[in-house]
Formats: sequence, C-alpha cells, structure tokens
Amino acid sequence: MGERLITKFEENLLHLFAGNLPLYKSYWLYYVFGNFVISVPLLMISKSFIGSYIFSFSLYLLMNLSYYLVSCVGVWRSSQSYKKNKILAFLARLIVVLGISTTLLELKNILEIIYY
Repeated sequence: MGERLITKFEENLLHLFAGNLPLYKSYWLYYVFGNFVISVPLLMISKSFIGSYIFSFSLYLLMNLSYYLVSCVGVWRSSQSYKKNKILAFLARLIVVLGISTTLLELKNILEIIYY
C-alpha cells in the first residue's frame, strides 16, 4: 500500500512537471496547497534547532525548493495549454514569476540567517 501511494505521488509529479494536469489542479492543488503543506515545518522550526541539525535542514530546504520549482514549471506549462480564459492563464504565469522573484529574495535572507 505504501509503495503504491509513493508511486502514485511520483506519477502525479511527473504529470505536473509535464503540464499534463488541468490549470486549476496544477495551481490550487500543487502550487498553492502543496507548497503551503511542505513549508509549514519551515515556519515552525527555531534557529537553535536548525543549528543543531544543519545537514538535515539543508536537505529539507533542498527538497522544499525542488518541489517548488516543479510546481512552478507545472503551472507554467499547464497555463500554456489552457484554452478557456486567457486572462486566467496569464495571471497564473504572473503569479509564478512574482513567486519565484519573492522566493529568491527570501532565500537569500534565509541563507544569511541560517548559515552565517
């Protein structure tokens, strides 16, 4: 059962990355909700805990960023194949661009706080 769940998750991520999911699912389920769920531990961890487990935290941060990039690419590709309302497709791409810009600025701050 556990292997089947992981396989299904991996399959869904591949469909997301390829842009084969509907735009609403790529955006709301994977970009908004998925990134929120995967980022919750980051909001709850104290700096002293991070200092004690710097290697584990670095792996978590790498996993978090990897998922974020997959979700961004997935939303971008899904929006390109979206045929209904072109404004919604444009807004989805705009949110992805703004999100990546904000993430890069915040990542710099996070890395400075943690590693310096």
